Amino acid sequence: LAVIQHWRACIAQLGIPQQIKTDNGAAYTGEKVKRFCATWGINLVHGIPYNSTGQAIVEWVHQT
Repeated sequence: LAVIQHWRACIAQLGIPQQIKTDNGAAYTGEKVKRFCATWGINLVHGIPYNSTGQAIVEWVHQT
Protein backbone atom coordinates (compact mmCIF):
# COMPACT_ATOMS: atom_id res chain seq x y z
CA LEU A 1 0.00 0.00 0.00
CA ALA A 2 1.22 3.48 -0.86
CA VAL A 3 0.12 4.80 2.54
CA ILE A 4 2.33 2.33 4.37
CA GLN A 5 5.29 3.04 2.08
CA HIS A 6 4.88 6.76 2.72
CA TRP A 7 4.59 6.29 6.48
CA ARG A 8 7.71 4.08 6.51
CA ALA A 9 9.66 6.84 4.78
CA CYS A 10 8.37 9.38 7.30
CA ILE A 11 9.26 7.11 10.24
CA ALA A 12 12.77 6.65 8.85
CA GLN A 13 13.27 10.44 8.82
CA LEU A 14 11.24 11.60 11.81
CA GLY A 15 10.98 8.62 14.14
CA ILE A 16 7.93 6.70 15.32
CA PRO A 17 4.95 8.92 16.12
CA GLN A 18 2.71 8.24 19.09
CA GLN A 19 -0.39 8.92 17.02
CA ILE A 20 -1.47 9.41 13.41
CA LYS A 21 -4.76 11.17 12.70
CA THR A 22 -6.38 10.62 9.31
CA ASP A 23 -9.76 10.90 7.71
CA ASN A 24 -11.79 7.72 7.46
CA GLY A 25 -11.05 7.10 3.79
CA ALA A 26 -10.56 3.56 2.54
CA ALA A 27 -6.78 3.95 2.34
CA TYR A 28 -6.57 4.54 6.11
CA THR A 29 -9.16 2.14 7.50
CA GLY A 30 -8.01 -1.17 6.02
CA GLU A 31 -6.65 -4.10 8.01
CA LYS A 32 -3.11 -3.68 6.62
CA VAL A 33 -2.94 -0.11 7.91
CA LYS A 34 -4.33 -1.17 11.29
CA ARG A 35 -1.77 -3.98 11.55
CA PHE A 36 1.05 -1.63 10.54
CA CYS A 37 0.10 0.83 13.27
CA ALA A 38 -0.30 -1.92 15.86
CA THR A 39 3.12 -3.34 14.97
CA TRP A 40 4.78 0.05 15.46
CA GLY A 41 2.71 0.96 18.54
CA ILE A 42 1.06 3.89 16.78
CA ASN A 43 -2.39 5.03 17.89
CA LEU A 44 -4.45 5.41 14.70
CA VAL A 45 -7.21 8.02 15.04
CA HIS A 46 -9.82 8.82 12.43
CA GLY A 47 -11.68 12.10 11.96
CA ILE A 48 -15.42 12.46 11.77
CA PRO A 49 -17.00 8.99 11.48
CA TYR A 50 -18.78 8.18 8.22
CA ASN A 51 -17.64 11.43 6.64
CA SER A 52 -14.28 11.21 4.88
CA THR A 53 -14.30 14.91 3.94
CA GLY A 54 -15.65 16.18 7.25
CA GLN A 55 -12.27 16.84 8.86
CA ALA A 56 -11.03 18.71 5.79
CA ILE A 57 -14.10 20.94 5.91
CA VAL A 58 -13.56 21.66 9.61
CA GLU A 59 -9.90 22.52 8.99
CA TRP A 60 -10.80 24.74 6.03
CA VAL A 61 -13.34 26.68 8.09
CA HIS A 62 -10.83 27.19 10.90
CA GLN A 63 -7.95 27.88 8.47
CA THR A 64 -5.76 25.17 10.00
